[in-house]
Amino acid sequence: MFRKIREELGRLLKGGFFHILFGGTLTKVVAFISSIVVVRLISKQEYAYLSYADNINSYFFLFSGLGCASAVLKFCVQDDRLKNKAFFNYALKIGSLFQLVLLVGTAVFVGILPLPFPQARPYMYELLLYPMLYYWIGLVQCFMRARMKNREYAVVGVLQTVLILGLSIAFVKLWQVTGVIGARYLAGIVATLYGVYVIRDELRLKNTVVLTKDEKKAFLSFALTLLVANIFSLIMPINEGFLVNNLLKDEVLTSNYRVANLIPQQLPFVTTTIITYFFPIFVKMKNKDEIWAQARKVGLINLLIIVFIAFVGYLVSPWIITMVYGDKYADATWLMNWMWIMYAVTAGIRILPMNILPAIGYTSFNMKLSIASCIVHLIIDYFMLKAIGIGAVGIAGIVAYGFSGIGYWIYLYRKTHEKVTA
Repeated sequence: MFRKIREELGRLLKGGFFHILFGGTLTKVVAFISSIVVVRLISKQEYAYLSYADNINSYFFLFSGLGCASAVLKFCVQDDRLKNKAFFNYALKIGSLFQLVLLVGTAVFVGILPLPFPQARPYMYELLLYPMLYYWIGLVQCFMRARMKNREYAVVGVLQTVLILGLSIAFVKLWQVTGVIGARYLAGIVATLYGVYVIRDELRLKNTVVLTKDEKKAFLSFALTLLVANIFSLIMPINEGFLVNNLLKDEVLTSNYRVANLIPQQLPFVTTTIITYFFPIFVKMKNKDEIWAQARKVGLINLLIIVFIAFVGYLVSPWIITMVYGDKYADATWLMNWMWIMYAVTAGIRILPMNILPAIGYTSFNMKLSIASCIVHLIIDYFMLKAIGIGAVGIAGIVAYGFSGIGYWIYLYRKTHEKVTA
């Protein structure tokens, strides 16, 4: 038994899994430190304007490149390197064209619409090109993942985050918020150039493969359906925060909700790290029995890890609240416990099958169930918040994430066990 565990750990180490895990962890830590540093180096008013500009950009990030970067993970794992490059080039062209249209639309939006913070307008103009750069970074990283360059993929994330921190400190004294924005651009450019250097051998191949109309259609169909599924999945917590603010209208409850969320919401990072490593592996699998066996094994390991972390988090919630946020947030402890359970459900049950299905070619079901889950979650949240108050957020999340997660697993089981008819 111990020999098998040792062999499995050796295989994961060789494949770059721990590089993704530690690199992702380091990236989050540095990003957290960076946010604290920026807050301390600029005025509260200027930080509010930057936060508003970032909030607007976050909506555009949801539509980044029409999902073409994610489609690269599915279509660029082939042994035919020329075909891989053809799909990469197609994703670069289509995604960049969409980002260009988005850029023009954003410029018009910033120029003509009234803003609650007019002082944020200059920063929104300065950030106009950033969604384009954001897409290029994501595209290069997805291609690196598809080609199983996991160590280098982790380096890109760490490099970008460390540079943002260092350059922000250097530039903010000279140009304030503009310096912070400039640091993001420069860090993004350096990270992208490093990624291009890593995949340079793939990019140097001559363009001798021309994609057919059917191949382009299949690529775009996959990208768009996955994009819609991800948007409705990511927007669920955004909807929840909106309802808490607008239905309860209580500053204390809103503050408690945000504090209770901050640490437990990092729990899905463990699952996303696992799927980051295994997604290209599932894409290459053709045998359905092998797919189900691997999904079941990875799912069980992931669930055990998530339950353990959530259980520990649940036990130490009072200590976390007191040490990190102070005694004034002691009344948020019970809500944080609910958040640990809710995020354990989504990380332990839902996220993995939701990502395995598109890896093996089933995107339509993902899109439909994501939309349905979002609607159900919104309805439960709305009525229960009005009925029982802030505790509804945990219940609504557990129900919506739990049932949708079970639905994903059932569908995955059916698709990997259905008999092929001649």
